[in-house]
Amino acid sequence: MKTVLKAENLRAFYVLQVAGRKKVIQAVNGVNLDIQEDQVYGIAGESGCGKTTLLKVLFAKADPPLQIFEGAVYYRENDSLLNAIELDSEQMRKLRWTYISYIPQGSMSVFNPVKKIKSTFLDFLQSHVQNRVKKELLALAEEHLRKLGLYPRLLDAYPHQLSGGMRQRVSIALATLLSPRVILADEPTTALDVVAQRAVLQLLQEIQKQLKNTIVLVTHDMGIHANIATHMVIMYAGKIVEEASTEEMFTNPFHPYTRYLINSLPRIGDKRVRESAPGNPPSLVDPPPGCAFHPRCPEATELCSSKQPDFVEVSAGHKVACWLYGGANHGTFT
Repeated sequence: MKTVLKAENLRAFYVLQVAGRKKVIQAVNGVNLDIQEDQVYGIAGESGCGKTTLLKVLFAKADPPLQIFEGAVYYRENDSLLNAIELDSEQMRKLRWTYISYIPQGSMSVFNPVKKIKSTFLDFLQSHVQNRVKKELLALAEEHLRKLGLYPRLLDAYPHQLSGGMRQRVSIALATLLSPRVILADEPTTALDVVAQRAVLQLLQEIQKQLKNTIVLVTHDMGIHANIATHMVIMYAGKIVEEASTEEMFTNPFHPYTRYLINSLPRIGDKRVRESAPGNPPSLVDPPPGCAFHPRCPEATELCSSKQPDFVEVSAGHKVACWLYGGANHGTFT
């Protein structure tokens, strides 16, 4: 399979001025990704680990106070890889929504609350589709909604007239209107009840099957990843700490943090108290030295607190950054 989205040594920090002093939040710190076509690629981790910031950088949109200090983000165009960070605004405008699209957290942020939904669809189409009159563009929007099992009459509604779940499905329809090769979805089921969550996830799966594209899905809900992701990475304190196929990740997790995430999931018939990772995520202003998880890890050694482990391939396609599986310590976590 071909690479459609690639990140190399990404470092993106929030630079703030607080009480006259500079404060740097290391949200994305040395991330490498190689995302293939026709995948649902999951990014998991606790809140505050840098997942949303990573999506923004992959979308090549770093608005102040976010700054990209190092690295590259590559999109595949005509069998060559373009560094999106180096493209000018007009080049990126042509790629956004046609090659790569973005579904942000919270559907209300997508639509203008005082305009009907069709105005957003029209603005979107008029900026990318040439030589079409308004009536033809509306017909394209209606046909797209029908293909996704949504009613075209939704275009005549105002955002507040739709339920949260329906509004989220319409925002997904908007993001997929021009059949992008990559869709970045940031917590698409946040604040939805379980029925609405299921509808949104089914819609994403249907779109992926229809377009044969790649969806990069950010959510802290490991149950969602288990159901729809084909490949996964685990993120902690701005870094990727484990990568594998979803099946491999859930059946044979290596990193202690990954094990805590998976073991915290409820299981039918199992009434035991679920155990989560002890303590709290570290501050990204001043992350711990060495492995950032070592203050919370019951298997940590002196080496863990002094040196960052390399990201090594332990088995075919399964990589982890942990001294238990590479470097000076060759023990195992049980």
